[in-house]
Amino acid sequence: MTSKMLFELIGAAEDELLEQSEWRVPKKEKRGFRAKTAVVIAAAALLAVIGTAAAVTGVDPVSLIRNAFAKRGIDETPEHIGEQIANGEWVALNDDNVAVIVPESPVKLLLSADGGRTWRESVVAESEGMEAFGDWRDGIVYYGGYIGFFGENGGYLALKAPPAMGQEPIRIFLTDDGGDTWRAIGDPTDNHPAVSTGAGFSTPRIGFVSYRYGEDAGPDIWRTLDGGDTWERLAVTLPGGYTEDHRFTPLTPSFDGAKGVYPIEILDTQTGEEELITMRSDDYGLTWSFE
Repeated sequence: MTSKMLFELIGAAEDELLEQSEWRVPKKEKRGFRAKTAVVIAAAALLAVIGTAAAVTGVDPVSLIRNAFAKRGIDETPEHIGEQIANGEWVALNDDNVAVIVPESPVKLLLSADGGRTWRESVVAESEGMEAFGDWRDGIVYYGGYIGFFGENGGYLALKAPPAMGQEPIRIFLTDDGGDTWRAIGDPTDNHPAVSTGAGFSTPRIGFVSYRYGEDAGPDIWRTLDGGDTWERLAVTLPGGYTEDHRFTPLTPSFDGAKGVYPIEILDTQTGEEELITMRSDDYGLTWSFE
């Protein structure tokens, strides 16, 4: 979510809540508390827009997604879809612009420029199939996806195939006309087959795919600087205080122009405790640093 309004809302709420809890939040926990606050507020704001859209026009994104699965003989519970949406999948919010991924074949997008009052449709060409597990598969059923926008008319769409054997192939598309048309680009799946946990672009050339920790403790982030032609792993220097018992899962980065925020979920495998820390960038994701 790249909405300037959301960035400002998140920042104001973080400061207020931190002031209220300053005396009782230890340093490391405070760092996680800031990020968790941002995620909760962003998810709440997004779900509020979805609810408003349904009330104003009768367009209910959750039902649209569920119905698309049902038409293809797949039962998806509303809790599952709602959880995915809260975690940054299926729907994008950018000021008054809303985009909803509908998992038909080919994939369809619903786009609104007025907060959900009116909608237009866009069909994602070449989304009927994808390379998955060594073979081309027609009629692919995507089980999730990340969508967002940047600049005046740029946007990205990363569609996820069902996971199997520790892998989750993705297919990435870009638009330069606000979502009316899309073109497929390269992705890191061939070089790095793993389960994706987020994706985002800051420009038509700079993009990221996040993966769940696997061969090492993570964070496992792959970046392209040439619009998907090549991908390489992003080197991340973690802050101190963590041990070999911690595992790091990057989520979806968000950008407001050159300013980027990259949330990373941390699991303490000994205690089961989780926290969230964030990297920030001021140069479209070319460099990152922790708060």
